[in-house]
Amino acid sequence: MSKITASLLFTFLALINLQGQNPLPEVWTLTDCVEYALQQNITVEQARLRAEIARNNLNTARMDYLPDLRLGNNLFWNFGLNIDPVTNQISRQSRQTVNFQLSSNWVLYNGGAKYNTIAQSSHNLKAAQYDYEAARNDISLLVASSYLQILLNKEIEAVAREQVRITNLQVNRTQKLVNAGTLPEGELLQLEAQQARDEQNLISTQNAVTISQLQLANILQLSNPDDFEIGSPDLGLPDASILDRPAANVYEVAVDKQPSIRAAEMRVLSGEEGIDLAYSGFLPTVSLIGQVATNYSDQIPNVTGATDMEIPFGYVGNTGDVVFVQQSVPITDGVKPFNDQVSDNLNQLVGFSLQVPIFSRRAVANNLQNAKINADINRLNLDQVKNDLKQTIYQAHNDAKAAKLQFEAAAKSVQASQKAFEYARQRFEVGALNQVDFETAKNNLAAAQSQFSQAKFDYIFRVKVLEFYLTNQVNL
Repeated sequence: MSKITASLLFTFLALINLQGQNPLPEVWTLTDCVEYALQQNITVEQARLRAEIARNNLNTARMDYLPDLRLGNNLFWNFGLNIDPVTNQISRQSRQTVNFQLSSNWVLYNGGAKYNTIAQSSHNLKAAQYDYEAARNDISLLVASSYLQILLNKEIEAVAREQVRITNLQVNRTQKLVNAGTLPEGELLQLEAQQARDEQNLISTQNAVTISQLQLANILQLSNPDDFEIGSPDLGLPDASILDRPAANVYEVAVDKQPSIRAAEMRVLSGEEGIDLAYSGFLPTVSLIGQVATNYSDQIPNVTGATDMEIPFGYVGNTGDVVFVQQSVPITDGVKPFNDQVSDNLNQLVGFSLQVPIFSRRAVANNLQNAKINADINRLNLDQVKNDLKQTIYQAHNDAKAAKLQFEAAAKSVQASQKAFEYARQRFEVGALNQVDFETAKNNLAAAQSQFSQAKFDYIFRVKVLEFYLTNQVNL
């Protein structure tokens, strides 16, 4: 193959590979992030694979109702005194023997173990599927939280950028006044110092945006996080009517929808089936057995025919004459062929097997005791999961109400700080307010705006968490 042909082939395969891949978005929406995380996250993929294992276990339990089929083969070299497995003759000749067995064992009854195993595997599969759904919910909430953190950091960066803009305007204005001799140079130096602090704060907020983007890119497991950029959706305030519902009502709805609860319930049912499965160890097992076998020995002669021969039989008592009789003697030609022996030596077996457990060194009794303990553990785990969910919902409900009050207070603080800053700016521009008081008013506005952004996003997220418990979906 020439270099040009190889290059063209490589390019063609690369294009096919690129066409088979979905291109990553240039600007990521929350939906893009959640969907990509659900496909790439390791924890979610592990949960999916565990569900696949549980599905395979259920299929194995169902197929256990069928009989098995085994093909066996043995090849032996015998030396010294031995018994030919074909002729049952004792001999000291060295021999080579081969035997084949095709056997089947069909368990007709084993105390209901097969049925209980299927029922337990079915519950385990449902539990694994609910675990997979819970893992998807967890990563969706984590992505939504990280996404909102980026938006929050961007708003704080915007506030810091606005402060830098205002300070730059004041520096330019003061520079002109100093040059005109209207203001002392000290006023300009103080503003330049504030300008440096504002620029430093802007750099800090920009770094916070970059770090939060890298954290979300890491959750998404992007190979090149430097190119990761999210959109800037216009997030409206959430519907606060959910806060009017008592936390107990939210819990009553969530307890029937949350996959973590359903998974724990399935494991309780699995534990109960485990007790019945352990009981089956005390009961007898009835099986139907069938077998077809054949043998080969290199000491079996190949009979090709027969000939009549006179063989001395005895003597006449009075005369001493020898008495002969005719006997048919086989004519042999080497060892009987392998295929002929296999077909001629076929034997079949069919029958029933009954096994009654009498003494198992307390293994069955201990298995039953362990099954009961595991069932109790699963019930306690269900109670624990429900208690954890109740505490989480009550805490989330309280946090959401507090976040709403903080948001309302922050909104009032921004309005008051904005009016105070405008008043201070007007007084500062006419020389009725000193530099320190003006910077105090500006910093108070910046702090109020940052706190407002934090309160806003915290309020949105807290309400969305409550909505998640009600709907089992993450929406922004």
